Amino acid sequence: MSLFVVEEAKCHRCGLCVCACPAGLVRLDDADAVPRPVDGADEACFHCGHCVAVCPEEAFAHRSATPEQCLPIRDEWRIAPQQVGQLMRGRRSVRNYEARPVARETISELLDIARFAPSGCNTQPVHWLVIHDPAQVRWISALVVDGLRHTIEQNPDSPVREVLARLVQAWDDGADVVARGAPHLVIAHGPQANPMAPHAGIIAQTYLELAASAFGLGACWVGLIDMTAKTWPSLRQFLALPEGHVVLGTMAVGHPKFPYARIPPRQALRVMWR
Repeated sequence: MSLFVVEEAKCHRCGLCVCACPAGLVRLDDADAVPRPVDGADEACFHCGHCVAVCPEEAFAHRSATPEQCLPIRDEWRIAPQQVGQLMRGRRSVRNYEARPVARETISELLDIARFAPSGCNTQPVHWLVIHDPAQVRWISALVVDGLRHTIEQNPDSPVREVLARLVQAWDDGADVVARGAPHLVIAHGPQANPMAPHAGIIAQTYLELAASAFGLGACWVGLIDMTAKTWPSLRQFLALPEGHVVLGTMAVGHPKFPYARIPPRQALRVMWR
């Protein structure tokens, strides 16, 4: 099919598809029966689906998405601003987990939500690696600590040497300073050559963390894994990411040992208005 098709019998010529297209690839002139693509639209379109999603009459079908392929927005599922505020403010970085696992089906549901996170030009560069086996999670933590030991040895004058040394000592004393006892890790990765991938990975992991909170699960960013994966070959070898891919972000996931009853304060809002 062409880039998109509009059913003339359904189209009300409201022009919403023209307004919604972020690349300006849909036109509707007085002489047109229905909206049509501008010249060069095939090459410029990044298949975001806005044109299909905005049409109230289901008249617009794109090569990448028909109305039937799009999930409907259900009014009865819309949530109040207060609920959104509590979800986002009440989310905690969970560092205490129960040993019981989270079902793979539940993690798949979280990832299915996270894959809808925005990305630059809709490139959708984020891939996922789920470390579901707690023994492998523990092994990754050990590899990270090995990488920290190496960093300390190779950089005796590093300004963060003492911090790293304390982390290593805590591990030697029996504390999991990396995964914090979480049974699972969810690692976002993507092509290093895509300059939009790092931001896309952070946004997708943020979606994942908020979704985990809504599912009654705990999550926590694990920056030590992200940092060590850049420098420690043993960890990169164990992760075995596709050629050219790098870690974009790591999240520990599990059942929290206890709930939180309050939302702690934060610094006052700092904003400039122009």
